[in-house]
Amino acid sequence: MPYEINVAENSEVFEVYNREIFDQAPLDPERVQALVKLEIQARVKEMLTQLLMRQVEEQIQAARYEHGAQRRQDYRNGYYQRELSTTFGRFSLRVPRARQMRLNYGIFAAYQRRWSEIDRLFLEAFIGGMSCRGVADRLAPLLGMECSGATVAGLTEALDKAVQDFRMCPLSDEYQALVMDGMYLRIKQCGPQKRPVVAVIGLRPDGQMDLLAFRVCYSENALEVEALVRSLKERGLKGMHLQTMTLDGDKGLEAAALAVYPYVRIQDCVFHRINRLHQNALSKKRGRQMMREASKAFAAPSVREQQYALRGFCAKWKAVEPQAIERFEDRLDRCFEVSALPLALRTKASTTSVCENLFRQLRLRTNAIGAFENPRSVDRFVFALVKCKQWIHLPGIIPNSPLIKSTHNN
Repeated sequence: MPYEINVAENSEVFEVYNREIFDQAPLDPERVQALVKLEIQARVKEMLTQLLMRQVEEQIQAARYEHGAQRRQDYRNGYYQRELSTTFGRFSLRVPRARQMRLNYGIFAAYQRRWSEIDRLFLEAFIGGMSCRGVADRLAPLLGMECSGATVAGLTEALDKAVQDFRMCPLSDEYQALVMDGMYLRIKQCGPQKRPVVAVIGLRPDGQMDLLAFRVCYSENALEVEALVRSLKERGLKGMHLQTMTLDGDKGLEAAALAVYPYVRIQDCVFHRINRLHQNALSKKRGRQMMREASKAFAAPSVREQQYALRGFCAKWKAVEPQAIERFEDRLDRCFEVSALPLALRTKASTTSVCENLFRQLRLRTNAIGAFENPRSVDRFVFALVKCKQWIHLPGIIPNSPLIKSTHNN
């Protein structure tokens, strides 16, 4: 089979291509793509083999068949076969051995059968909404390898220690506002009744948002949530700079927050208060109109202007929607507690939308699989989901870091 080699002047890069394949008209694109893939895999396997040879020479300090080497550390002792899956395909490599030394190679770790890049790709596909079996059946064949759904599920177990470290890591006492909310998920282990996942997000003075804690609870009662909030104080968030805590009006969450931070001011979620106008309205058409007008009133530049606009809004609609307006006015002053915060934090702390954005990603996953296996699988998914995002961070962890560093799974 003839080959043509083009060598650029003063260059160490050789352009090698198969004339029989690529100099013909591409009548069948799929066949051409398959042949291109084979050519690339052949070149990659050759490069990996050369890299193994170079690394064994560097560690033994002697080239192959070299005699009388003064710096020789050991002698070669044949080869063994190693299957290695990469993003270029699956290769069977002949790995050199030494008589006494344990050789280390840069292209794989001990007992490793896959590049960590593949594991991260599988995990990110799983977090993106594919099931474990879907990743194994659809994504793995594209990489020229075979794996099972159990293999992909095993990758998620590597996150258990990372989740535990996250829950035990110390916190800095610089947060000025906390946002806490929960959503209900279906968990197979817990039976037909849905269980709430409560999340706490902290706002730094510079506007950065950190996921501080999350927990699968039996219910949104004060006892379980209080234990979650108390763990923040034990980890270092004493509350010296804490001004507000934003809630959606749930009594259990409020009782838990005040039990741990008694001097914090409770900020009612503005979005939930506006949304309840539509829920309590006798006419849904009027409810939508009230929502638009209330949103416009809350958008006033100052607290005084907001309160003035809301008084006019309530006076306008109280005659036709007395029940909705009465519930809207109940403890309305708690919607202005964020005025004590710096201007950069007021919008983020006025609602629980930062938690809702996280829960929206969870709903996308639950819509695909229906239910999680157990509470631990929820913990893994929430932790991995946050690590993939840019708008929310994990304290003490570099944002957008890989989900796992390496794997030793077969």
